[in-house]
Amino acid sequence: MLNSSSKKTILKILLLYLGTSAVFLCIGFYFLITKEKENIIFSQMSNLRSIAFEIFDTLRKYDNNTKRALPEIIINTEIPFAIYDKDNNLIYSNLTRNPNKLELKTGIYRVDKKIITNPEMVPHKIKYIKGEKKPFPFKVFLEDNILDDEIFFMKIKFGIFFILILTIIGIIATILVRIFLKPMNEYIKSLDIFIKDTTHEINTPISVILMSVETLKKDNLELEEQKKLERIRLASMQLSKIYSDLAAYNFPHSIENNNTNLQLDILLKERINFFTPFFVQKKLKITTNIKPVVFNGSKEKFTLLFDNLLSNAIKYNIKDGSVHLSLNENSFVIKDSGKGINIKDIDNIFERYTRFSTYSGGFGIGLFLVKKICNEYNIKIDVNTNSNGTIFSLTWDK
Repeated sequence: MLNSSSKKTILKILLLYLGTSAVFLCIGFYFLITKEKENIIFSQMSNLRSIAFEIFDTLRKYDNNTKRALPEIIINTEIPFAIYDKDNNLIYSNLTRNPNKLELKTGIYRVDKKIITNPEMVPHKIKYIKGEKKPFPFKVFLEDNILDDEIFFMKIKFGIFFILILTIIGIIATILVRIFLKPMNEYIKSLDIFIKDTTHEINTPISVILMSVETLKKDNLELEEQKKLERIRLASMQLSKIYSDLAAYNFPHSIENNNTNLQLDILLKERINFFTPFFVQKKLKITTNIKPVVFNGSKEKFTLLFDNLLSNAIKYNIKDGSVHLSLNENSFVIKDSGKGINIKDIDNIFERYTRFSTYSGGFGIGLFLVKKICNEYNIKIDVNTNSNGTIFSLTWDK
C-alpha cells in the first residue's frame, strides 16, 4: 500500500506529465481538426464543382442554347440550381432563395441550413472549362446542405480520441511512476517491519534498566558516579518514550481508548515534571501559563501528544534556550527557541519518518502520532517557524 507521501509524489508527477501531454495534444489536434474541416469543405466544393462542370458540358453540347439544354440539365441535376448569363440575368432557378446583387458578386451565401454557392468562385476555382480561353458565358449557383453537423461530429470524434489517448497516457504514466517508486516503497515496508520487530524486543530491556536505576542507592555513590547514573536514567527514559511512540504507531489497539473528563492542566504538569531532567540537562528555561482545562479524551493519547511536543521542543532546541507553554480552555501552545524548521519541510512534518534534522535521533513518527490524535479529537494544529524557533498551536471548540 502506498503511503501519503508516495501518493502525493505520484499525483504531482502525473499532473505535470498529463498537463504537458494535454498541451501538446491540444496543439496537434487543433491542426488535425482544422485540416479535417478544410478537407470536408473541399470535398463538398469539389463535388459541387463537378456538378457545375456537368451543367456547363450540357450547355456546350447544345451550343449554349439554354432552352434546349435545360430539360436535360433539370433531369440530370439532383440538387437545386440556378443559371445566370454573363450580365447576371436569371435564366432558370429552383433555389430556396435567389442571390441578391452582393451575393451574386461574392458567389456564396447561406439560407437556413443550406449553402448556395457558385463553385467557380470558391478558392482554388477553375475559371476556364477544358482549356477555353474565354470565360464561360454563364454562372451556375448550386444549393447543398451546410456541413455544420458533419463538422460538429468530426470534432466530437476527435474529442473522444483526445480523451482516450490522454487516458492511455495517464495509465502508462501511473504504471511507470509506480515502478520507479517501488524501491522506495519496499524500503519503507522493510523499515516498518524493522520498527515492529524492534518494538517487540526493546520493551523488556528498557523496563529492567529503569527498575535497576531506580533501585540503586545514590547516597553511596561518588558525585561522578551519580552523574553517570543520571545519564543512564535519562537515556532509559528516552528509550521508554521511543518505545511508547513505536507501540502507539504499530499497535494502536494497545492504547486505552476510554474517553474521560481529563484535567489537561494536571496531566500537562505531570509530563513537564517527567521531562524536567531533560530540560536541566540541556539548560533550558521553561515558562508556563497553564489554566485549568477539562477535556473529554483518552489519558494515554493526550500523554502521547504532550510527550511528543515536549520532546521535540527539547530535542530541536539550542543549549541554554527556552520553552514556553500556554494552556487555556480552547488552546495549547508550545514555543521553543530552536533554529526553526525549513520552510520547504513544513508541509511534510506530520508525515511518518520525517525528521527536522539529521543530528537528532528518533524514527520521525512523533508528529505523525500528534497529528493523528488531533484529527481524532477535531483539534486544529498550526505550525509557525522562523530562525528564532517554532510554535505549535493546538485549538479546539470549547
